[in-house]
Amino acid sequence: MDSDSRAAHEMCAFGVIYKRFKSHVLMVLIHTCYTLLYFTAEAAFNNGLNPHVMVTYRHFIGGLVIFPFAYVLERKGLD
Repeated sequence: MDSDSRAAHEMCAFGVIYKRFKSHVLMVLIHTCYTLLYFTAEAAFNNGLNPHVMVTYRHFIGGLVIFPFAYVLERKGLD
């Protein structure tokens, strides 16, 4: 095997593994994000942050994160 065919074979194998375990990797990523959110919220609450303010911050940051995706993906429907 030359280096080009070996690289193509490795990429193909990576693609197969990625397709097979994509849902597992996403599940671990989501649980990691929830864990980080939990620890951040607990630290904020222990330092005196009002839970209502925390909810407001979460909605505001969530809106800022979702806005670019919504703008780009729904822009075609506005034309």
